[in-house]
Parts: sequence; C-alpha cells; structure tokens
Amino acid sequence: MLRHDWQSAPFIRGVVQAVSALVVYAGSGVSNVDAKGRTTIPAELRDSVQQSSGSNNVCISRHSSLPCLIGFGGSERLKLRADIEAQWQSAVNRGTEFDREIAGVSASSIFETAFEASGRFVLSPMLKHFGRIDDRAFFFGATTHFMLWNPDVFLKEAPAAFNPVKDELNYWLSQTKRDK
Repeated sequence: MLRHDWQSAPFIRGVVQAVSALVVYAGSGVSNVDAKGRTTIPAELRDSVQQSSGSNNVCISRHSSLPCLIGFGGSERLKLRADIEAQWQSAVNRGTEFDREIAGVSASSIFETAFEASGRFVLSPMLKHFGRIDDRAFFFGATTHFMLWNPDVFLKEAPAAFNPVKDELNYWLSQTKRDK
C-alpha cells in the first residue's frame, strides 16, 4: 500500500503554513450590478479578502447546493487543496480508496479575478447565471467565506437558518429606498 507522510510533504506543509492565519468574513451590504457585471465588494468583506489574498484578488464560485455564489481570498483556495490532501491521507491511513478528481470537482468552478481598490470587480456572465444575480447583489460574511445572493432570491429561498441575515438584507434595502 502506498504511504504518504503528511509531515514530510514540503508543498503541503507550505500550504498549511500559508493558511495558518485565519481570516473571518463578516459584515454585509447590497451592491448594484451593472449590465457588464461590475459590482463592488463591501468594505468590511473587502478587507478580509485582501488579508487572505495579500492582494486585490478574489475567488468566486457557485455554491454547491444553494442558488448563490460564494467568495473568498487566495488562502482559502489553498486551504481547499490542503483539505483534499488531508482527506486523501486519511483514506490512505484507513486503507480506503479516495478519488482526488471527485473531491476536487467543486474547486474546478472557482474563478479568480482582480478587484479595484474600491472593491469593484466584474462577475462573469456564467457566474451571474448560476448565482441568479441581476441588477443587485447581497453580500454577507459566513465566517470562512462570503456569499453573494440576488436579494429577491435570498428573501424567497434562503434556508430558515438564514432568517437573522434576512433582517440585515431588509435593513440594506430600506437604506437604498431611503437614499433615492
């Protein structure tokens, strides 16, 4: 049986070290999305992405089970890779099979893009489609990443556990109406 010593893998050890400083994604806001897909990450979330990436790059992917998108910085992307390796090592230790390709499928739809100092970036047409994003996006932190929802879809389809966050969205929507 093939054995792999987790501690002796320099690439993985480097990845684990790179993600040792945990970033917490917190805060929320609503941003407009124009016809070209340009939108803006709210400041509090933007600071977390910059801290994670060490630059103005954000990773955006479709959520695996909800009609929304998720976003995070570069260190979280590296952590996904490290998690797959840890799962593989665990399978090796148990003597069971593990398919890295199947485990990595969710990572295949992660798109990394640059954002301006203001937080503005472009959502691709495909990401807008899968996230059901139209002219507005509701961003909110979910500790290990942030979520991007179409506000109308969020209010109608978000799981009941998100009800406190619905209050935040309603606040942001009321502020938007007040500012008009």
